[in-house]
Amino acid sequence: MKCDESDKNAPWVFLVAGGYEQERRFSEGVLREARDRRFLNVMTLGHEDGLPFILKDERCRQRPFAVVGYVHDRKILRELERRAVPCVLFGKPDGTAARRGGVVCATDNRAIGRMAADYFAGQRRYAAAAYLETVPWRDAEDWARERREAFEAALRDHGLAYAGVHVLIRGGYSPLLMRDRFAAFAAALPKPLALFACNDEAARYAALCCAGMGLRLPEDVSILGVDDDPAFCETAPVSISSVALETVRLGRSALSVALAMLRGETPDRTMILCPPSHVAERASTSAAPLEDLFVGRAVDFISANADRALSVDEVATACGASRRYLERRFRALTGRTILETIHAKRLALVEDLLRRPRLSIQAIALRAGFVDLSSLCSLFRRAHGCSMRAWRKARRELR
Repeated sequence: MKCDESDKNAPWVFLVAGGYEQERRFSEGVLREARDRRFLNVMTLGHEDGLPFILKDERCRQRPFAVVGYVHDRKILRELERRAVPCVLFGKPDGTAARRGGVVCATDNRAIGRMAADYFAGQRRYAAAAYLETVPWRDAEDWARERREAFEAALRDHGLAYAGVHVLIRGGYSPLLMRDRFAAFAAALPKPLALFACNDEAARYAALCCAGMGLRLPEDVSILGVDDDPAFCETAPVSISSVALETVRLGRSALSVALAMLRGETPDRTMILCPPSHVAERASTSAAPLEDLFVGRAVDFISANADRALSVDEVATACGASRRYLERRFRALTGRTILETIHAKRLALVEDLLRRPRLSIQAIALRAGFVDLSSLCSLFRRAHGCSMRAWRKARRELR
């Protein structure tokens, strides 16, 4: 692996890509930012093992370069530190890169745990909630511990009973043993149960176990994962809802910081956290079973008309049901009133529009069908505890 000699002074960025969904999205963000900046000197490495070749190449050593991506080999990190190579690393928020003069990009695990608890509490239909981990050594990992602790604390704030944590793999990788232990854990818990898995892989396995036990999703058990990885979410017996992350934007921020470091600038922070953006809702938590035709129609109608004001009477008329019947069935199956669902869908649209930096607050209100800006501001503040400008600013801090 050799450096291009066309420009002896041109800096390079070596992007170490990973195999997991969030690592791929991080790399996508880096490459999109490079394209938008017309910065052509980005070389993608499939694994950190390619870095020793770069460090040994004399032609590479004669020009400035930075490393961005997933690097955790201690020997390689020590060599990068010795060479004073600018590093913006994606992975665990353990400060490893910061101690070596670099920047760490990591997921905001506590925010993920809080969003999961808020989501379940908002449905208001669960007898208890539990947390699912994959293997015991993850207890020592900051990301798993922080997600669990934040989830537990937020559940207490909402007054939702916490049923504890279950570890899928303990003392061996026997699939039969894993299945039997999960069955013993899940069978003893009150239903309906909200189950928050540490990632989508664990969530998919839980869905497989529930199907084998005859537990219905989402009527008996609702399962929520993290990462919004279609490889796991869309291959379960029932498609898995998941906490989606703004990892593409994190990758954009990483390249921006790396280029600034190559210019000799000192980064103003050594940790950039990636917050969750939303819950990608699928069948594993969708609280409107298809067997209730009127409720299904109501959910579809509200979703299709989220960009304008809707009344409960209008929804009932569109579904061909009486208002009284629809309100009773809707709340029984979804845990929300029709009006609360209308507000939630419209706010989700507003949040999506707020991520577009060129749209003014007034323009967002009009696109979302709010004629009165003050009513939108009040609704948003009640839901998020902050103004739309503050919410947008918090997400812009990634840049």
